[in-house]
This record gives sequence, C-alpha cells and structure tokens, in this order.
Amino acid sequence: MNSKWKKFNRKLSLMLSTSLVVSMLALNLSVSAEVAASKTSFTDIDHSYAKTEITKLVEQGILTGFSDGTFKPSDSVTRAQLAKIMVGALKLQPDTSEASQFKDVKEDQWYAGYVGALVKSGIAQGTSKDSFSPNKNVTREELAVFFVRAFGWNQQDVTSQTSKPQLFDLDQVSNWAKDSVSLAYQSGFIKGLLQKDGTVKFNPSGIADRQALARLAYEFVMNKSTYDSYMTPAKTEDGTEDSNEAKPETTKPSEGSSKGNSGSSSGDKGNGSNNGGNNGGGEQAPSKNLTSPGVYTLGDVTGNVTISSQGVTLKNTKVNGNLKILESVGNGDVTLDNVNVTGTTEIQGGGPNSIHALNSVLATVIVDKADGSIRLVLEGGSDVQQIEIRSGAIVQNVSTGEVGPIDIAESVPHNASVVLSGSFDSVMVHAEQVSVEFGDNSTIGNLEVFEQALNTVFKINHGAVVNRAILNAIVQFSGEGTLSSALVNVEGIDFSQLSQPPTIEADPTVTSVVYSPEAAEFSAIDSTRQIVLAGNAGSAFKDITSFATWSVDDSSIAVVNSGKIQAKGNGTTVVQAKYGEFEIHVPVTVAVYNEGAAYPTLTGIQVTNGSATLEFTEGFDISELTADDFVVHAYLNGAEQQLNNLQYDNGEFTFDAVNSYGSTLYITVESDVDKTHFAGSQSGAIKLTGFGGHIKDVAGEAVANLQISFRKGLDNKTGEIVGSVTTDTYGNYQIYLPPGIYTGELGGGDTKYIKTYLIGVSAVNVENKNENQTAIEIPTQDETRIVLTWGKDPGDLDSHLVGPAGDNGVFHTFFADKQYYNNDELMVDLDLDDVTSYGPETTTIRQLLPGTYTFYVHHFSGASTIKSSGAKIEVFHGAVATPSASFTVEEGSGSEIYWVVFKMNVADNGTVTFETVNEFTDTNPLYSLQPSIENSGEEL
Repeated sequence: MNSKWKKFNRKLSLMLSTSLVVSMLALNLSVSAEVAASKTSFTDIDHSYAKTEITKLVEQGILTGFSDGTFKPSDSVTRAQLAKIMVGALKLQPDTSEASQFKDVKEDQWYAGYVGALVKSGIAQGTSKDSFSPNKNVTREELAVFFVRAFGWNQQDVTSQTSKPQLFDLDQVSNWAKDSVSLAYQSGFIKGLLQKDGTVKFNPSGIADRQALARLAYEFVMNKSTYDSYMTPAKTEDGTEDSNEAKPETTKPSEGSSKGNSGSSSGDKGNGSNNGGNNGGGEQAPSKNLTSPGVYTLGDVTGNVTISSQGVTLKNTKVNGNLKILESVGNGDVTLDNVNVTGTTEIQGGGPNSIHALNSVLATVIVDKADGSIRLVLEGGSDVQQIEIRSGAIVQNVSTGEVGPIDIAESVPHNASVVLSGSFDSVMVHAEQVSVEFGDNSTIGNLEVFEQALNTVFKINHGAVVNRAILNAIVQFSGEGTLSSALVNVEGIDFSQLSQPPTIEADPTVTSVVYSPEAAEFSAIDSTRQIVLAGNAGSAFKDITSFATWSVDDSSIAVVNSGKIQAKGNGTTVVQAKYGEFEIHVPVTVAVYNEGAAYPTLTGIQVTNGSATLEFTEGFDISELTADDFVVHAYLNGAEQQLNNLQYDNGEFTFDAVNSYGSTLYITVESDVDKTHFAGSQSGAIKLTGFGGHIKDVAGEAVANLQISFRKGLDNKTGEIVGSVTTDTYGNYQIYLPPGIYTGELGGGDTKYIKTYLIGVSAVNVENKNENQTAIEIPTQDETRIVLTWGKDPGDLDSHLVGPAGDNGVFHTFFADKQYYNNDELMVDLDLDDVTSYGPETTTIRQLLPGTYTFYVHHFSGASTIKSSGAKIEVFHGAVATPSASFTVEEGSGSEIYWVVFKMNVADNGTVTFETVNEFTDTNPLYSLQPSIENSGEEL
C-alpha cells in the first residue's frame, strides 16, 4: 500500500456516535445508483487498500455497493451527498430555509433541506457567502473540518502536547481548515502520508474517496478508542495551566485532632464533606478533567468528564454527557459514588479490583480495556440500562438496582475471558472463540448466542442457572450449573460436559411436520436409511431432523441416531421422533435377503457435494453393476431433491453440485426392487457449508496444485485431518466442512514451500470465499527468511528489521520502506505486509552482512495486545524447511505496542547466532537502534 494509510487506532467518542459512520457508509453516495445489496465481495476491490475494511463492513450490513456488483472504491463524494449523510446520522430535520442564502442550492433540489440543516447546526458552511458548491467533490481538508466540527473540538479549548512533528505541508492547508486538520492529526485521527525522507504530508486538496471513508468507518466500528485523551487543557496567558483541571476534595481537621491532620482524601464518610471541592476554604469551579487521585464532587455538569488517574472517587455528580475512564488509570481503582451519567460511560482503564459503581445511575456502559484485566462491580442500588463488553472483563453485579442487557461484542479478541457474576436478565453474545463464565450462584434470565459466536465456550459454575438459551452458533457448554432450556437453531452444539442436558425447545414458527420415507425396509444387517423430518415454518420447510428426539421400540431390530436407522436383526419395530408437540411413527421391517448366500451387500457410502462413493462386501466383483441396479433418493430442506446429471461408474455416483448453502443434503442408495445384483441400502449426508479462497506466493502469483489439509479448531496443528483440498490452476480452492473454525496446513513435506497455516471459518449463514493465504518458498542457500504469524487479534502487527547497511550505517525495513538496496543490489525486502490478522508476514535477507540484525514487532492497529496475540516468529537460515530459530510471545498483561524479539549476530566469517531479547515497550525501538532519526517525525 503506497505510503500505507493504515488503520487508525484511537477512538472518537464526543458528539458524533457510531451511527454517523454507519450512515456514512450505508449512504447512497451516488444517490440513485447505489443499492442496499447484501454482497460480501465486489468485483473491483481486490486492489483497494481498504479491501478488508470494505468486506468486513459489508458482512455486518453497514456498507453497500452498486447493483452491478461493484463498490467503486475510488469514486469521489460530493458535498451534497455528505450533507445528506450527516443530517441523517445526527437526526437533524431538513431545513430548506437555511439553504436559501446559497444561490447554487435551489429549493426544489433533493439536497436543499440537508444542506440547510447542516448549516443551521454549525457543522457546515458555504464555500463563499452565497455559494455552497453542492456538486463539488469533498477534499481531504474539508472532510477533516466536517468531522472536527461534528466532534465539537476547537483549538482554543485544547492544545496538543504530543511529540508528533507538524505536518510538512500544513502551510498548504487552507486557512479556514488549518486548525481542524492540525487537531485531527495531533489527536491521531488522521495519520498523514509518510514520505521516504521521514516527513509526513496530508495532501489537503486531495479528493476523499469511498475507500478512504470505508477505512475511517472500519476504525469507528471495529477499533474505537479515545482520541481526545491526547488533548490537554489550554494554557493561560501567563503560561500556567487553566484551572479547568479539578483539584481533589480535602477535609478540615476534626475537632480534637492533632494539628496538621487533614483527614482522608479517599472518602470522608460525611465528615467534613463539601459539594464544591473545598481546598483551603476557597471554593473551586467544577471540573471535567480528573487527573490526580482524590475525592471529587462536581455537582451538575454539562458536557463530558474524563478520569485519567487511579485512586479517584467521583461522588454526588450528574454528568449530562459522557464519562470516560481512560487507559492512563492503568490497573488502579476508580469509584463512582452516587453518580448519574446520561450519556455513555466508557471504561478503558482499571485493574482486577477496579471500577466500582455505588448507588449510581448509568445509561450505557462500555468496557474496553486492551488486555482484558479489568473488573466492574455494581453495588448498592446502582441502575445500568445496558453494558457493552468489547474486551475481556469481569462484571460483578451485587446491586439491588436494575441492570439491563449485557452485550458481549464481536470485537472481543479471540481467547479472551468474560466472567459474569450475579444476576443478569439478558446476555447477548456476538464474540467468536472466547470464554464466557457464569460465576457461582449466578442467575441469567435469557442467553442469546448470535451466529458470529462460533467456538465460544460457556462455563456455568456451581449453583449458577441459565434459564433459557437461544443458540444460533456452534458453541460448547460445561460446568456444574444448570442450563434449563435451549432453542437450538444450528447443528453441532455440545452439551456433553454439562451435569445434565437442557430441555430442547421446538421452533415456535413450526406449525406442522412432514417426513420421508414414511416406512423403512431393510434387506441386510447394518444397512442404513435416513428419515428426513421437516417442519412447516410459514412459507418454507425447515430441516429439523437433527433437532428432534428419536427413539425405537425394539433396539434388537434397529437403532436410530438423528433419524438415521440402522438394521440389527430380522423383524419389525417402530421408530419414533418427537419435536415439541409433534410426534411421528415410522414402521421398520428388517428381512435379510438371500441370507447366507454368496451375495454382495452395499456396506458403506461417502457423500460429498457432487459425489456418492459406495462400498461393497469384499471379494465380490461389482464391475458389471450399472445405474439400473440402483435406486437413489436425495433430500434437501425437507423435500426430495432431483440430482442433476446423475451418473454411475465403478462404484461411484456423480452429480452436479447442489447450490443451497447452509442446508444438509441427504442421499440414500439401495438396490433395485428385485435385488438383481446386491442387497442393502446406505444413507449419507453432507452439510453444505464450507469456505474457499486463493493461494498465492509472495510475488502475488497463483500457487496451483498445492494440497491443503484441514483440522477442526483454531490453531489446531496436530489433530485429526477432517478434510483436504488441492488448489486449481488459478490457485483457488473450495472445501465443504461442517460449521466451525478450521486450521489448514499447506506446504512442508516434499513441496518447495515452508509449512504454514491458514484459518478458515465455515459458517451457517454465509459462505466465506476469501480465506486466503500466502505460500512462502523455502529460502535459497544464501537467504534468511523471517516469518511472523499471529492470531485474529490484533488485526495488524508489523514486522520491523534493523541491520547493517553497506555504508557502515543501518537499514530499516517496514511497511512504508519495504526494500533496502546496496549498490543497486537488493539486500533486504519485506515480501508481504499482512493487515488482516494471522499473517504470515515475511522479511527476506537476500545477503547477510557482518553485524547485528534486530527484529521487532509493532502493534499498529486492532483489538487486544501483542501479549495476547499468539505471535510467533520463525527464522529460516539457508535452504531449510524447518526453522533455525523460533520465538513465541508469552501471554500476560500489559498493552505495550512494541515487542523487541531477537537479535541475529553475523560474524565476519558468516557464522550466525541468535540472541533472545523479548522486551516490551511503548517507545519506538528504532530510536535507540537508529538514533539519527529520533526527531525525524517518522510515523510508525
């Protein structure tokens, strides 16, 4: 990506809510042409730097494309279109009268009311006194101005104290936009464009396009954090800080106390308390910034309040705005005592003992601490309307007040832990591959698991009760507690580790049932036949075969499992199935044909989406069998399905693949009615779920005929292989696997590639077609290759290598400067910069020079921390298929953004040794490795 306008990693949380961004990207940027398509991929985004963000937002229904299957990532946005979006997002009423001042905004134009409303709000102005320029494309500087005004920032209120250099081309920014652009840059909201000489440019007159907006939207929706934490109070004329920063309360010495005893600053229990912040008798004005430990009473505050220090108690305060507890609180404690917050309470800092809300009323609480080491305790009579958990956390409710729904968001990192203790009416889970624990004796009214929550594990501790669960994803339950009942909407949910399984509810939309066949006859022992049960749910049939409770009257004649009957002995019996109030009875007859004779039997079947491979009794010649000797039945969505282009050859039926993603295809094969050449029947099934993708090499070329073997589970590299596929001529693959997360292994063995892995998600509701990976070739004898891999979170880790240059200096390769040349010879290059989780990200040293090479990792953006990322670095020195050295991050607390991993020392004679460093820091390691650039302003 050019200068890599990478993902922004700080959160805006003032006036403009996420709804602004949702509306912005769901907008009709060309008003009449764009449609609310449900596409998850477009034909024209493969080369967009925001492809990942576009795809993710489309999957979530936030962003739409055009009816021709395109997204048009490079298309511009007009001022009129942006006005419409912002007015809708901010819920303003269109006002054509305010637009009448502009000669180029006619009253009958579709955008007149939107322009007027935005002008009336103060967010937009004209391009001149009597012009708005509605059809003018929005420039980068205009976009910054619109956002900053909407957020409510202004230069006189805040002065940035960051160490960033000023934008190199700030003097090219229009005077009316300079303050806004500077604020947006210094806060971290915009990054600028990194130049080779280390300067950062903004390109203010550049046209804002749709992919740029997608990138911004992705950060708003997926990676929110606090930008205004970089803002500090403005200075007074004499250079001192304005007294807008609060001073903690102090108490007067009580009568009889020794001289100098000033009482407690951490809670006066009513002794000497005050309501204004008494400090030496002089009353101070209420403040919005609590930057040091102490007890604060602010009264009725209009606007936002931030807490940036541990040891703060905020009491007897109403915040008519948002409250933020910032990352700078670290692992310390904060107490809210009789605090009412009408807006959002966002918790980004605090430790395992942590944030206490006592007798407080909070509207929306967001818990989002990067390393997940935080506990929120609700006490006294606290009322909370809703809680959104975006990271690992402990939430303990011992309050007698009301606590609204708990939403465990999709942004919670993989393998994070969420613990809920106490009583909660409603818990909604969107997070994938996390641990959710219900503490001892807790009570959960309704647990709803959404389809995104694949592989999440629920532990119900001793005495805990979950009254009802609605399950739309394959998850697992364990523990000594009780899950009373469950509405199960997907196959494969594991209740086996509970002390007792729940009562399975029937889908209330099912009004009747049908089944096929209505009787089962068997001509051989161990033959099988599938009974398919379907529920009439409105206008469609729903396959409920695996959700019904199946039983058989006489198990010596037949047994049944999820509707699949297996013959055990001659005779007749009845198989029953119950689903809610519905019950069916299937007569079963087993009459072994030609028993004891030398006669072949159909003994097995393997079904794929496109084939049914048959197995027969060993020792018999089946070469003369033809299609006329078989009867084939197929069922899909509760109804018999015709298989197109059905053909038989040498023990295998083939047919055209069935396009019905998410359904189960059942196939039964039996002998003809006269048992002409064999006896028996066999039934098999395949869930029509899976995923596909593209395999390329580091040069971007397709990798053909490469086998990928899949194991069930995330990062499962040693378990049973459950499916394999080989890439086609174009490097593409497609595999059908039951819903779940899979780890694919490619390369290694006798291939020319290093063994690497990809993660594929088979979902019930959507077919993932972009589970791509890069195959990495084994280095040549003279090369050294460094491979970085990690988990889903963070989304973007970056490889940095610093080493000896031929001019006695040092080189530095990273995303914005991928190659190092010496005398026109390529010495080092970053082959691949992966910004979409997992990696691999590869750096190749083409020729080693004597000296020390240092490799470090930078957490550029995304949720979670380096220490929770599962990051692994493997070094391949020379033409070897196994790593010469490997380094794996150790999990722990702390959110440092740099990990200095190792040093590689190259002696004059070419001998290579490795030294483990394993240091974490928030200071760019480059400053010590290459001191000359310490103040260059390089944005890394």
